Amino acid sequence: MRIVHLTYTLRGGAGTALRRHHLALRDQGIDSQVVVGEPVKGDSPHIHCLKDLVDVPDAKVRTFEALARRHQKRDGAGDLWAAPESFGLKDTDLVRSADIVEVRQLHAGGHRPFFNFRALRAIAREKPVIWRLSDMWAFTGYCAYSLECERWRDGCGPCPQLTVEPEKAELRRPERDNSAIMWNARRKAFKGVPFHMVFPSEWLLEKARVSLLEQAASFTHIPVGVDLNVFKRSASQANRARFDIPKPNFVIAAVLSNAKNHRKAFDLFAAVAGQLRERQRTSLVIIGNVGDLEGHPDFEGLQIVSPGFVGDEAEQAAILSTADAFLFPSRCDNSAQVLLESAASVLPTVCFDVGGNAEYVKEGETGRVIAPFDVVAMSAAIQAYRDDPKLAKAHGKAARRFMGENCSVSLQRQRFMQLYEQVLSGAAQ
Repeated sequence: MRIVHLTYTLRGGAGTALRRHHLALRDQGIDSQVVVGEPVKGDSPHIHCLKDLVDVPDAKVRTFEALARRHQKRDGAGDLWAAPESFGLKDTDLVRSADIVEVRQLHAGGHRPFFNFRALRAIAREKPVIWRLSDMWAFTGYCAYSLECERWRDGCGPCPQLTVEPEKAELRRPERDNSAIMWNARRKAFKGVPFHMVFPSEWLLEKARVSLLEQAASFTHIPVGVDLNVFKRSASQANRARFDIPKPNFVIAAVLSNAKNHRKAFDLFAAVAGQLRERQRTSLVIIGNVGDLEGHPDFEGLQIVSPGFVGDEAEQAAILSTADAFLFPSRCDNSAQVLLESAASVLPTVCFDVGGNAEYVKEGETGRVIAPFDVVAMSAAIQAYRDDPKLAKAHGKAARRFMGENCSVSLQRQRFMQLYEQVLSGAAQ
C-alpha cells in the first residue's frame, strides 16, 4: 500500500505528528511518501519537495508568486494564486501510483502559500483523499483558530482578527478584509468533494461537522500518537544537575514558542508565575524562544532555565524529566503535541479548558483543567502539586498510563490502517 502525504512542513506540532506517523507506517512495511513545501536538510528519499516533482516554467512561477504575495498583503487572498505546481501534482508518478493521498497542513502561516487548495478537487477525482486537520483553517476565511468568533459557520466577515490589537491577531493582517470571499472560495472548492476527514480531537471534529465541510464523505476521530520510547521519565536528578537546578526545588516545565504569540499565551504564563509562592525554591524550565526574563516583575525570585528552541526529541524529553509538573496556558489548541509529551514524561499537567485540551488531560486524574482564563486558579493548581508531591506523582503516573492506553504511535498507526482499509473498500463513513 502506498500512502502519499501532503503537508507544508515537518516542523512544529502538526509536522512532528506527521513525521512520527510516516516513520511508523514505514516500520510496518507501508510505502509512506511525503510531499512538502518546505524541505528539511537531511530528509530521507521518501520525502519530496513539491517544486521538485512538478515542472513549471520559471516565468509562470514568478508571475504567480508575485500575484500571491500581492494579494496576500492586500486582501489575504494569496492562496487563490499560490503554487501553480499544485495543479500538476495529480499527474506525477508519485501520486498516480498512490493508493491514498493523505492531506495534512496546507497553509503556511504567514509565509508564502505552499499549495493551492483548489487543486484538491482534481486529485480527489483520481484518488481517495483523506484530510487530517490540525486546526480550523480549512473551514474559515483566514485563520487557523477563530478563538471566540463563530462567523465561520455560515460565512466569514467582517473578521475580528483584523480589528484587534496587532499583538493579539492570529494572522498576518492584510490591508483589507476579504475573509468572506476566501470562505466562499473554500466552500466552492470543497463542495461535493468526497474527503474522508480525520481529527485528532472531538472538539475539532464537531466544529467541522457544522462547517463548510459538512458534506464530507466521512468524519473520523484518531488521537495523536506520541513515542513512548522517547518521552518517558529518565534520570531526573542527573538532568537537573545539567541545568544547575537545586535538588529540593519544585520544577515547573512549559513550552512556549515565543513571548509574542498571543494564542500560546506567554502573558498568561507570566501572570501565573507572578502568583507562585516559595519563589526561592521554585524553578521554571521554559522550552522556546521567550527572550531574557531578567527584570520581569512576574519572574522575580524564581530560577529561570531557558534552553531556547529544542528540536531534538530526546533532548526535549530529558528537559521534561527535570520537572515535577507541566504548565500549559494556551488560549486555544486542538491537540498540542506538548500535552502528550509531558504526559508521557510522567508529568501532571495544568491547562485551560479550551479546544481539545480536556480530551488529553483528564481533570482530577492526570492533571487539572482550569476554567478559561483564571490565572489565580491555575497558579493554585500548580501550587497544590507542590504542597502534595504524592498527588503530583499519582497524576503523573496516571497520565503516562493514559498515553499508553490511548495515544501511542503504534495505536495511531493501527487506527489509520483501519481507516485506510475502510476507505479503499468503500466502508468509511
